[in-house]
Amino acid sequence: MEMKQSQQKYAENLEEVRKRLLPSVLSATKNNGDLIGNWLVKNCSEAEGAIVDASVANILKAVETLDKILGLLDWEISPVKNPAKRKPDFLQTNEGRRVTAREAQDRELDILMSQERKRREALGDAANVEIMSEAAALVRNHTNYPHSRAIRERDVLKKEFDRLVAAKMHPKDVLAAIQAKRATFEGEDITRPRLGNL
Repeated sequence: MEMKQSQQKYAENLEEVRKRLLPSVLSATKNNGDLIGNWLVKNCSEAEGAIVDASVANILKAVETLDKILGLLDWEISPVKNPAKRKPDFLQTNEGRRVTAREAQDRELDILMSQERKRREALGDAANVEIMSEAAALVRNHTNYPHSRAIRERDVLKKEFDRLVAAKMHPKDVLAAIQAKRATFEGEDITRPRLGNL
């Protein structure tokens, strides 16, 4: 077996490999020499194994390959192994877009929160619907004597009801306002236009 590089060039290549491996330091043991040499003969030989290419790139490739097998190479200062970056967990959406597990949890939480909100609204809306229907019934069924006065008062109540609903007032406040407005109609006809001092 003959090397493609001269002895001096081979020594320079080994020194370059030591520099590139820093801060880790490969031990100069017979075991390491035999392992790297055998790998070079097997993977980097030319002319049917007669000439071995011991370039810096090939020696580094041999060290990298042999170092993957734990405990095979002897190190004075072993290389720092960077832990493999953890790939995010991906789920598939209906739209075909990949979604991380975190986004899926967030979406699930959003769904649960919206369901809870709807449940609360349904429970509260039953009471609110009853209150609003009571206020609407007060407006619709308002009567007084004479009928013309009742019609004018009903129109005033209807306008007040519509204004409060448009302002998105709470149903309890709407009912209270309608009852208060209705109470102002007791006695004198306040909706009738006055025509001066007659």
